[in-house]
Amino acid sequence: MAKAQVRGKKTTNTFAYMHIGAKYMLGLAENTQDGQLYTTAAALVFSAFTLEAYLNHLGKLRNKEWGEIERKYSKFEKYKLFASAAGINFNSFHARPYSTLKELFEFRDRMAHGKTTTEDVNLSVNMVDYLIPQLNSESDWQAFATLEKAQIAIKDVEALVKELHSACGYSGNPLSRLGGGVYGVTHEHT
Repeated sequence: MAKAQVRGKKTTNTFAYMHIGAKYMLGLAENTQDGQLYTTAAALVFSAFTLEAYLNHLGKLRNKEWGEIERKYSKFEKYKLFASAAGINFNSFHARPYSTLKELFEFRDRMAHGKTTTEDVNLSVNMVDYLIPQLNSESDWQAFATLEKAQIAIKDVEALVKELHSACGYSGNPLSRLGGGVYGVTHEHT
């Protein structure tokens, strides 16, 4: 067996992996009702992470000091900063895909900073044998984590990333690039 020394650099485009994760979780959600709340929530969170990671990727491409300044900007501010610089006219966050961006980041923050909630319940129910049936009210995040929302989120995040990427002068589909590396190998003699 020969020993070798490997040196080089490896790049991982985290946003592309997050996008694959979102699509994978959506596929699970579409194929079974079992655990669908969790797989749709995961697809939504991965979609938000895709966009957030792409914005940080773009920031690093556009500004060599991005690592030191990126925390000064909220996720929305990052998007607005890059979109404005690229000439993207999004006007407001009231129409898709821009409304999805806002909803996704709000959902991501609710999940990341989860809190116990208490909802008022005022229902008329039919009791059988004097037993109250199971009450299925949902919290706001549970109501948001639907199959339809996850499908829309993945589609809109793809559109947002591709639009921003292209408007900033970059070619190709960034979501199809997982990364890569350049390595040199030297054999060690024993």
